[in-house]
Amino acid sequence: MRNVTRVWFSVLAAGGALLALGMPVLAHHSGAAVFDNTKKIDLTGVVTKVEWVNPHAHFYIDVKDSAGKITNWNLELASPSILVRNGWKRNSIKEGDQVTVTGSRARDNSNFGIAQTIVFPDGHKLNFLSAYEDGK
Repeated sequence: MRNVTRVWFSVLAAGGALLALGMPVLAHHSGAAVFDNTKKIDLTGVVTKVEWVNPHAHFYIDVKDSAGKITNWNLELASPSILVRNGWKRNSIKEGDQVTVTGSRARDNSNFGIAQTIVFPDGHKLNFLSAYEDGK
């Protein structure tokens, strides 16, 4: 009887460990669940904050509309490790940078989006997965 109890305890412990290991995967969201590819955004503004964190880096920009009202946008990028593998540096985008961003808006129509291309006044471009420069 002791062996049966020990086997059941081992099975339950192993199952619990596997479940715990799978939790981070369950917490990750699909981009399609959050962002709507049919809701394109084209924003120009000044970077106010950069968060180089997992699971996704984010940066924030102040965008001024035609009436002069300023709205702060939260723009998501890939994870820092993916950005670095594709040529980004921690300071590729920083507070105070003037940028034009194209991407897709969040499904809930909040001021949240996923950045696909970031263009600087000198023509230097960054995109979601790589850092590159045009004509340089």
